[in-house]
Amino acid sequence: MTKKELIEGGWIDKYVLGLTTEEESQEVERLAGLYPDIQEQLNAARHKICGSFNRKLTIPGFQNSFLTRRRVLMGSALIVFISLAGFAFLCREHFDLKQVYNSQCEKLAAEEAKLAQMSSYSKQMTERSRFINSASTERIKVKGCDATPDAEVLVFKCRRSGKMMLQVVDLPLLPKGHHYEVWTQWEDSSFHMVGMIQPPIKYDSMYVLSSDLYHTMLQITAVDSLNQSSQALCMANVDM
Repeated sequence: MTKKELIEGGWIDKYVLGLTTEEESQEVERLAGLYPDIQEQLNAARHKICGSFNRKLTIPGFQNSFLTRRRVLMGSALIVFISLAGFAFLCREHFDLKQVYNSQCEKLAAEEAKLAQMSSYSKQMTERSRFINSASTERIKVKGCDATPDAEVLVFKCRRSGKMMLQVVDLPLLPKGHHYEVWTQWEDSSFHMVGMIQPPIKYDSMYVLSSDLYHTMLQITAVDSLNQSSQALCMANVDM
């Protein structure tokens, strides 16, 4: 093979690509040893083919790497979005549940207050009923005076302790600014106020009076606070 045949026949590229037989390769190597420019063409062909091969390998690799990174970033963004959406949902549920809990607590507190009030009222009524029906409790009718014959109250008094409670049977209506006072009189003729009744009169209620064991008379007086005047409406003598 001559130098011209080597160049024009494309043997340099075939040799670099490994497409020559062993004898053809030896011939190319022999000519490359004889002619330095042939060796330079071999080197240039190797560089060209290897560079093209490396680019073909590197560019898809770079593209694959970029696509992989983009997928990772998109996946991470999706995970973050889902996490934020879940967190927002949990926060909203938390505040809704907290509001419902507070509302239930308020209702429960109101119900407990109502039950406590009813229990207190029931206990109070039981104690009053026990006091009124006790064998040691006497009933004292305090009848109206000549000017108010229809007026009447009942006083329940414990003979042992002097504890007293008053129930209105009938008392005349008072003008604005007036009220009733309950007085007791002792053997030494001294008077002691043991209770006050403010209008409007509660006929279904019991008025608690101060305890007084040693009085001999009960008196209901209508008092005009503005003019500082009073009038006895009911009176009753009491046996000690």
